[in-house]
Amino acid sequence: MLRVLIVDDEFEIREGLRKRIPWSEYGIDEVFAADDGDTAITIALEKKPDLIVTDIKMSRMSGLEFLGSLYRIDDYPWKAVVISGYDDFELVKQAMQLGAMDYILKPINTEELGRIVRKATDQILRERLDKHNQVQLRNQNQLAVPKLREELLREIIEHEFDPYRETRISHRLQALKLDWMTHQSIQLMIVEVDDLKAITNERGYVNEKELVLFGIGNVVSQTLAEEFPYPFAIFNDSHFRWVAVLSCRHQEQLALIKSLAQISLRRINEFVKVKASIGISSNPRELNHIHEMFLETGELLDQKVVYGGNRIFTEHGFELYGERIELSLQEPNEVLDLVKYGSDEDVTAAMDKFVEMVQAWGLCSLKDIQQQTFKWLMGIFRGAASAGWPNRVWERNPISIWEQLEQFDNLQSLRVKVEGYLLAMAADFRKMTSSPSQIVLEAEKIIRKRYADNLSLQIVADEVHVTPVWLSKLFKKEKRMTFLEFLTDVRIVKAKDMLGDVRYKIYQISYQVGYKDPVHFTKLFKKQSGLTPKEFRKQRGIVDD
Repeated sequence: MLRVLIVDDEFEIREGLRKRIPWSEYGIDEVFAADDGDTAITIALEKKPDLIVTDIKMSRMSGLEFLGSLYRIDDYPWKAVVISGYDDFELVKQAMQLGAMDYILKPINTEELGRIVRKATDQILRERLDKHNQVQLRNQNQLAVPKLREELLREIIEHEFDPYRETRISHRLQALKLDWMTHQSIQLMIVEVDDLKAITNERGYVNEKELVLFGIGNVVSQTLAEEFPYPFAIFNDSHFRWVAVLSCRHQEQLALIKSLAQISLRRINEFVKVKASIGISSNPRELNHIHEMFLETGELLDQKVVYGGNRIFTEHGFELYGERIELSLQEPNEVLDLVKYGSDEDVTAAMDKFVEMVQAWGLCSLKDIQQQTFKWLMGIFRGAASAGWPNRVWERNPISIWEQLEQFDNLQSLRVKVEGYLLAMAADFRKMTSSPSQIVLEAEKIIRKRYADNLSLQIVADEVHVTPVWLSKLFKKEKRMTFLEFLTDVRIVKAKDMLGDVRYKIYQISYQVGYKDPVHFTKLFKKQSGLTPKEFRKQRGIVDD
């Protein structure tokens, strides 16, 4: 049965509603009344009425303030109908925003109020039934196969392989229809929400973290179910990440898995409205290596600390928004860095994507392609001029550039001509700009000076006035290592020096060399030196507390 609370500071109206409305006909067997919002709050909290009928204006606490107080109370699913005058429409809108489901104007028409009450009670009962069904379904799911699978997979993946438990695990996998893992090579894909704590705090909704994780799991599961025609299993690990274990018997499945990671990332951005990062393990391996694969893939994801999130990380590098981070001809700043710091071979290699760029424009006629190429080239010329390029022929006589492009009637010939312009520009820049080694030297100075800061590739690239893509390329070329590898080396060398000083605790050293997570610091330190920080100290005769 249901309960109703009537709130009005006018005795006649309050009592009239209490006595003249046939509440029992609507399934309501208890009727409470209050003469102001203060009293109503006390009754509401004690009796938890299902339906509230309240005047919107009252002498002490208004109906609007009363509903506002209830709105902030969790786990109390009330429905409300507000009573208002003709001139109270703005207040009614506010009441509806607070959760009121309907309103009725004064003077009150009992038949109209009856229809509203009927609608409210029907909805209340319907929601009760839905809630009951959801509880039952949730209880059933907790005992069902998916939960058992998750527990088993989490146990296998988060602990080192134990040969003495192999037979028992095989039997459990077979019982849960996961025995394909025991006789097929597998690949791992880990999906992690970027800035999960910040998202939860900023949005402030109840169960926001659970909703985001559920949404991402849904996207990844559906994507794999639709596009991956091989066995797979997906579950949550203890770090609130989704882990997909994928059958990988053939080499072509590796490319498919990377493609599905791209699709998943795009769909997470689009439908869940959050950013995420995805790590893909290096090579397919057997089940007894799954724990090592899990740790390695987690370390790949750790790179987002420096390179930023919303990327796909593999052993070969990382990809952003589903596209590999490499020089894009469509980005004028990246083309400008190419001609300023790249070799002729770099320019020629980049121009291999010219035809692909033109095709992406979606133009059909030759004239349109020539015009768009002209605009693209002029944009690069303007950027080069701003960077100090002395050649001004293009500016004094742009028609001559157009006339030269107009002579070519196919993309390959057009590409050769455009490449000639870029090579000539590159030769001019070599006579006047900083060399690539100078750029890397400046970046190295910044890293060595500010290694303890929250440095990223983007931050350092901005400091040395190049694009992140080009700084990454220069680092690999000049230093024979990635930006992250160099930054890590600098930090670990400093950490080793500090570990020799007994004044510092290990967690203090972690913070002071740029790692806010001491656990992550310990993992990196061991990977670089073969010892944990504590073992490193012990080897030097320093015993930690």
